[in-house]
Amino acid sequence: MERADDVAGPLELVSGLGSVDDLGVLDAFPARMTAATAALLDAGTDPLEVTRTIAGVNDVLTVRLLRLAEETLGPPPFAYAWLALGSHGRGEQVLSSDQDSALAFGGPRLGPGEPAQYYPRLAGHVVDGLARAGIRRCSGGYMATSWWRSLDDLAAAFEHWVEHPLPSALLQAEVFLDVRPVHGDLDVARLDRILVRGGQRGAFVLQMARAAVSFRPPRVIFGRLHTDHGYLDVKRAGTAAIVLLARLYALSVGSAARSTTTRLAAAREHGALSPAGVDQLLAAYRLLTGLRLRHQVAQVRAGLPPDNRVHVAGLSAADQRRLRDAVRTVRVVQEVTESRYATHTVT
Repeated sequence: MERADDVAGPLELVSGLGSVDDLGVLDAFPARMTAATAALLDAGTDPLEVTRTIAGVNDVLTVRLLRLAEETLGPPPFAYAWLALGSHGRGEQVLSSDQDSALAFGGPRLGPGEPAQYYPRLAGHVVDGLARAGIRRCSGGYMATSWWRSLDDLAAAFEHWVEHPLPSALLQAEVFLDVRPVHGDLDVARLDRILVRGGQRGAFVLQMARAAVSFRPPRVIFGRLHTDHGYLDVKRAGTAAIVLLARLYALSVGSAARSTTTRLAAAREHGALSPAGVDQLLAAYRLLTGLRLRHQVAQVRAGLPPDNRVHVAGLSAADQRRLRDAVRTVRVVQEVTESRYATHTVT
């Protein structure tokens, strides 16, 4: 159980963000987030809870930046919702997570003119503020500065991805499958309904299944884990696949759950995955996430940009054994998924 002093760092960080007026204080945000993350890990906090904490702090920061932007720009012409996507949408952020966001607004599609300029300006304030706080801009451009749409237009895009799930379209849609409203008065529940409906469509599910088996962990041969010169990218070798598998099986049973843990729970409850399989995937996800977080804390403290390449030989013998077990688990569930959904078929 966490002691009061163990959580003081994150709580102090949140309380400070809620009253930020001078964006200059955000310059110290990365160091403070790293310190808070390290404190939670050292206190024995579940790594998955740590990722939820990071995402929760970033929620508070995002909401504060939106309110400051509204004070500058005035009230919005139509109600809107700021949408977190990707790992932020799932509530599973790490120190290397970048920005993934969109903005949906009510009312009609906007043509040229002052109302149409409000939302990109609002998005610009927030994206710039998050970048100043050390949260990198998305290299793929999946940010509200590019993705501001009327709710009708955004829903139409979701419908297109579900109805015409070509691999290229689903690749674009991937980051949107974890959509979560963070702030605003606009009800965007229809987006969830579209995605859940897509989980019942064979072609859409097949493409999700193909995505879920595309990130292949390395093989364990004669008790040895194949690495890249002693390093293992724990995102590509496991966490990405687990996220995709959980999303696939949750949507296939009609669940709108967003986090990987709640998606796996839904898959267990509806019999899409066995209780043992879910327990093993959760254990693998927890281990890989913990290794990832500790590695990134060490990197940031050394003045390096955080990545996902863990030096396997530097791990304890127990962690190396658990890492091999985690990799095997992911491969086994992927093989079951390949067989169940016949991902090799040509469509």
